[in-house]
Amino acid sequence: MLKVSRDGVTKAILLHETIVLVNVKATEEELLVSVLHGELKDEVVLKEYIENWFDIRLDLKPFYALLRKDPRLSFMEESYHGLRLVGIPDMFEAICWAIIGQQINLTFAYKLKRRLVERYGQALEFEGEVYYLFPDAAVLAEAGMEELQQMQLSRSKALYLTLIAQAFTDKSLSKDRLLQMPDLASRQKALMVVKGVGMWTANYTLMKCLKERSCIPFGDAGLLNALINHGIIADKKQNQEIERFFSAYPSWESYLVFYLWRSLSKRSDN
Repeated sequence: MLKVSRDGVTKAILLHETIVLVNVKATEEELLVSVLHGELKDEVVLKEYIENWFDIRLDLKPFYALLRKDPRLSFMEESYHGLRLVGIPDMFEAICWAIIGQQINLTFAYKLKRRLVERYGQALEFEGEVYYLFPDAAVLAEAGMEELQQMQLSRSKALYLTLIAQAFTDKSLSKDRLLQMPDLASRQKALMVVKGVGMWTANYTLMKCLKERSCIPFGDAGLLNALINHGIIADKKQNQEIERFFSAYPSWESYLVFYLWRSLSKRSDN
């Protein structure tokens, strides 16, 4: 788990089997990255991790040009200027987080994730603070259904997490394997082979981990509420209207979803 302050974020990450504690601060022109604890063996690997995490290599100008064409959403360019799709580089963590968050509110989902991480994740202590890594798949695969349910995970979610952990442990599912696949449809199909992973979970995982640009988590409650808030649909069952709306943002669907989610905390008329 990470610590967020007004001027940056501090997170423990695993690089070459070594836990490294990094702090990232933003200026108007760059990100400043400091290694607070641990031995950094390869600066390039850390740079790639940070770039992927914050998606900082992507030029957002084409996306903003599309937003300007829609008077309902044109405010987003100014209100959220520079907002990037913050990822979850660890695919196992990304898919587990998607499973944990299914059909519950975000506050309770975070509480469940914290319990899981503090119980099974590696920990690093620095200046009185404890920083956790998300549990390794092999550790979670051995946790047992009963233990997971004691954390208030439902029986079905405990089962799904166990099956996903087993798939990552035996390498039948991995980030590298998905990266080698030819297209989005192939990656979605590979994820949905695992019980408990439907299209929503697959799209969320691919959006947050692999930075797939065209993922739309259809049926997502927050997304549907945002679409209604901005007058894009009048009813949550207007699937054709939703598809037509997203068709105006080719290769930017994931970013549009992310910005719509962001708008839930600040309505366009405020």
